[in-house]
Amino acid sequence: MKVLPRLSLGMALAGLPLAAAHAQHLDRAAKSIDCAIAASTMERDLCASDRASDADALLNTTYRQAHRQLRQQAADGSCTHCADAAQQLIAAQRAWITLRDQDCDAVYAFNADGTSRNGAKMHCLTTHAQDRTRQLRDFYEL
Repeated sequence: MKVLPRLSLGMALAGLPLAAAHAQHLDRAAKSIDCAIAASTMERDLCASDRASDADALLNTTYRQAHRQLRQQAADGSCTHCADAAQQLIAAQRAWITLRDQDCDAVYAFNADGTSRNGAKMHCLTTHAQDRTRQLRDFYEL
């Protein structure tokens, strides 16, 4: 059975790959960046990136739980259509990723002339991830 690869935000912020942005997330306190009172555009963007990363990580965990639940119920025979549902969930999540990326690219483009473009895109990614996490929890009773 194919397993959907871990979802990622798939973008760079201020020229940093997501992994580097995540490493900075772990180092915010050491650099005296308090996201509650972020002063500069760069600090706000980095903090928004942290929130997007956190929301994405929670979404990935929730997605894996839903997929694992469907596979388990198919394997133990408690759900006759769960094998099909698991494959449909994979297709749906891939389609959702495309929607999210295109939607947030549009938000970025709309804000491209200003300094808020990165923060606006991160907010879009965060909101989409939070909404999808709620959907998966609700749909699959997680």
